[in-house]
Amino acid sequence: MMTPTGVQDYLTTSSRIATREFVFLVCQQGSEGVIKQFLLYPNSPFRLAFSRPGLLTFKVTGRTHLPVHPLIRLAGWVLGQISGDSSVELIHKATELVGNKWKHLHVFERDRYETGQFGFEPGPSPIADEIARGLQAALGDSVQANQTADLNDLVLDCVVVDPNRWIMAWHPAEDTSSCWPGGVFPVAEPEGMISRAYLKMAEALAWSGLPIEAGDQIVEIGSAPGGASQRLLDMGMFVTGVDPAEMDPLLLQHPRFEHWRSKTSAVKRRNYAKFKWLVADANVAPNYTLDCVGDIAVYPTSNLQGLILTLKLSSYELLDQLDDYLDRISSWGFSRVKVRQLGHNRHEVCVVAAR
Repeated sequence: MMTPTGVQDYLTTSSRIATREFVFLVCQQGSEGVIKQFLLYPNSPFRLAFSRPGLLTFKVTGRTHLPVHPLIRLAGWVLGQISGDSSVELIHKATELVGNKWKHLHVFERDRYETGQFGFEPGPSPIADEIARGLQAALGDSVQANQTADLNDLVLDCVVVDPNRWIMAWHPAEDTSSCWPGGVFPVAEPEGMISRAYLKMAEALAWSGLPIEAGDQIVEIGSAPGGASQRLLDMGMFVTGVDPAEMDPLLLQHPRFEHWRSKTSAVKRRNYAKFKWLVADANVAPNYTLDCVGDIAVYPTSNLQGLILTLKLSSYELLDQLDDYLDRISSWGFSRVKVRQLGHNRHEVCVVAAR
């Protein structure tokens, strides 16, 4: 397994690839089979090793990059796996293994349940916070524990498999989500949160990279009861929700919120001309969402600059059609389209498109 010397090798290798190592991947529980199928093709450099729900490790043969897939939340290079009867023992083993020349430390648990099940949300947890405090004390005050990393930093990872078993690893912060502990945007539930769609929208906005600003006009398709709209309003936007169902009274009283109580198909397309951004999270099949959004996006009076879409996956087999979905969105004139299963997504993926 990789040693701290291997980290230095990484720094001096312009191609940023490694050879004969182990990698770890964290993902939502239930998506492991899709990731295995993606990586374990004939003559693949990956060989399945230790795994648990929400966590996979692979032996790597040959030279390869860290794997990338919409369902992989975070990937990194393994330094070693440790176990012990107490946190004191584990922290001692961890510090001996990883050394002390780190700027960022991210400590996170693998998902204990499927996202949303039994009220579970990925991200910070009391166990991870306690371990982070202990490791930070042992590694020195110069280490920043569970803070958002800067792009291009190297991050020391402690993946809490179980309270008495940890995987020590590291990864390069090469994009927005890999700067977050465990690849999950650290957002706290606000008082009076209408629904968990608030968390999904918070993460989608942070990951999207769209230049959305306070004061922008944004329309949400399938807005009831209003969790996502609540986050957009908290960010200072003017929000119009389109949904035949009732919105939460908290939103109806908000001066920057307007409710069009209607089906999307019943709204004249020219009425969408004032909006710069469109978001959609309707509980329908992906093609139905794309039918509705596409009609708006290509209408002659459309001024949309970007989209944030949630595509529901009744089965992960729908991922076989993902390239077709993305090509369809690109055909509407959006030059940048990307997709990810956010930490706060359930059986769905988030697609972002920008002109």
